[in-house]
Amino acid sequence: MQDDDHYYVEGYNAELDPYALENGVLKNNFGITDSASLNEVEADIAGVQIQKILKEPAPKSFTALHLCALHEQVFSEVYPWAGQYRQVDIAKGDTHFLRHQEIAAKLDTLFSGLAKEDYLKGANPQAFGEFMGEFLVQLNFVHPFREGNGRVQRLLVTQIATNAGLSLDWQPIGNEAMKQACIAGIQGESRPMARLIWLNIKQFPV
Repeated sequence: MQDDDHYYVEGYNAELDPYALENGVLKNNFGITDSASLNEVEADIAGVQIQKILKEPAPKSFTALHLCALHEQVFSEVYPWAGQYRQVDIAKGDTHFLRHQEIAAKLDTLFSGLAKEDYLKGANPQAFGEFMGEFLVQLNFVHPFREGNGRVQRLLVTQIATNAGLSLDWQPIGNEAMKQACIAGIQGESRPMARLIWLNIKQFPV
C-alpha cells in the first residue's frame, strides 16, 4: 500500500502541486483518478521493483543522486515524476517535513556524513544501528519525494547494510513500531529507530 496520506501545509494545495491532479490523486502513467485503485497498482509494481533491486549487487558508495535513482527505478512505471524532489511543502499528522527548497542541501549534508564514516563498512550491528537510526530519522524528516519515501528509505538502508557486510530484515518490524520510531525521531530521539535496526540486523558469515 502507499505510504500514509500526507496533506499540504499552509500556502499549498493540489492545484499548486505539479505531481497531483485537481482532486489530489497523484498523476500517474495509467490515467487512474481514484486513490484506492492507484494504491493497488502502485503497491504491486513497486513491490516487484524493490525485489529486483535487492537481488542486484549493492553499490559501494551512496549519494543523493543514488537515492533519486532508487526512487525512479521503483516508481517510474507508475509515476512520470519518479525520482524528482517534491516542489510543495507537506505534513503528516503533527509533523511538518523539511521545506522543499532545502531538500537538496540537507541531503548533501546527510550523505557527506555517511561518506566520512566510509559507509559504515565493518561496523558491528549496534554501531550500524546507532548511526543509521539517526541518519534514517533525518532522511525521513527531509521526505524528499511526493510519495514513496518510506519504501525507498528502507531500501537504501538495506543496501548500505549489505555494503557494510550486514543483513537487515525489515519484515519483523510492524508499521506501528516504525511509525512511533519516526515520530520519536522528529522529536529529536533517534534511539527507537536505532534499536529497530540493530535488533533486526546480523553480520554475514565470514
